[in-house]
Amino acid sequence: MATEDIGEEPAVPRSHTVAVLQKALDVIEHLAYRPAATMRAISEATGVEKAAVYRILNTLEQRDFTQRDDEKRYAPGPQLLAAASALLSEHDIVADMLPTMHALRDEFQETVNLGVLIGADIEYLAIVESQLSLRMTAEVGAVHQARSTALGKAILASLPAEELRDALGVDGDVPRDLRDELARTRERGYAIDFEENERGAICVAALVPSSGPGRPHAISVSGPITRMSPVAIERIGTRLRDALGA
Repeated sequence: MATEDIGEEPAVPRSHTVAVLQKALDVIEHLAYRPAATMRAISEATGVEKAAVYRILNTLEQRDFTQRDDEKRYAPGPQLLAAASALLSEHDIVADMLPTMHALRDEFQETVNLGVLIGADIEYLAIVESQLSLRMTAEVGAVHQARSTALGKAILASLPAEELRDALGVDGDVPRDLRDELARTRERGYAIDFEENERGAICVAALVPSSGPGRPHAISVSGPITRMSPVAIERIGTRLRDALGA
């Protein structure tokens, strides 16, 4: 579907922004790009009044986004470093997986998706759309319930029992229907979504093997039910499993 060219979006008026958040971001930028500094030095460098810097740094320190040394100089804390590392990791995996995604799209002529597990949900990180007029589409950044998507089930099936309960937010046993579905996914080596997430759509997914600590990812091939026959599903699932080495 063509989109209308509406030109550049107008600048957001400063009155529509949050002043204290602007100040906090000034402090965080200073922490990220400059050497460790005292509260006074940060205040002078950013132009944020010392009382506000004091409250911002205290809040960041409580959340481990900053840390102080013995000379009361502030530097990035473990949480800020972990967030930066996670963003770089997501960028790297998208870059690494795009050639495989394009190859799968060309082979099956269906839309290929890369997703990451966040809590009990799947977030779409990258999409290579089918070039056919009738195709399944999604948006990068879209979030869906993991248990209703092939991407989510492929990842959930790989988790140890305790991690699975944590991801789903379940205190006791995981519901039996989901346990059974995840067991079938492990046995096949790929997950299937039969119109669970979107009516008329079938999706097949496999886990992207992890190369280290980080959030788990999966790749899926999705198409309309009219083209996703049982034979096509098995062929796609087998190809995904072999291509990803899951």
